[in-house]
Amino acid sequence: MRYLKGKVVALLVSGATAVALAPSASAAPLPNFSVGLQLSDGGCRTEFGTPGFTRFANFGGTSFTPYVSDTNRFDPDCARIFLNPAFGGGLLRGDIDFRIGGRARDNNGREVGSLVYTPWASDGGGNTDSMITDSNSFDPDEYQLVLETRPLPPGAGFSDFRFMIFARDAGEGDGEAKFTPWASQNGGPSDFAPDRNNFDPDGYVIGLEVV
Repeated sequence: MRYLKGKVVALLVSGATAVALAPSASAAPLPNFSVGLQLSDGGCRTEFGTPGFTRFANFGGTSFTPYVSDTNRFDPDCARIFLNPAFGGGLLRGDIDFRIGGRARDNNGREVGSLVYTPWASDGGGNTDSMITDSNSFDPDEYQLVLETRPLPPGAGFSDFRFMIFARDAGEGDGEAKFTPWASQNGGPSDFAPDRNNFDPDGYVIGLEVV
């Protein structure tokens, strides 16, 4: 079982500090999980692309989603992130630490951005240090997320976690942050996250919130 590491971590979201309490402070078993992403267009109302998922965390190592986009694979407007629980109620191994990250590409795959990551769960989680975008930081067509695992450091632990996503646009600023349900609530998808004008963001910031 996991145990409570300490106080709830504050995620810096769109220039404000948002603190959210997990549903319970008990050390309940958490589900094995994968990470997923889905894109859409039309201000989050049309052209819903096929979600892409990593492997499940208990497999270990590093796992990528396929590159995902909206249905015409051009300038999607919105994205949502999935905390996807394993089928059949499988539980997360107690010796796994993890972080999530991503990158984006444009122009038929020729403009690939750098991989960016959140801090590790054992370090308290947090947001990616920069946005997920392509090499010129302008209106990517396709996005890819990554789940990376390692052995949990001695003495470290966490009792619950969830994911966050918000859109960023150079001309419009940051959109509203959207959160998945907590892992202890069996996870699920966030709402779709647009930028402030619901049109062609330059990238996304994702977060790992841990208690």
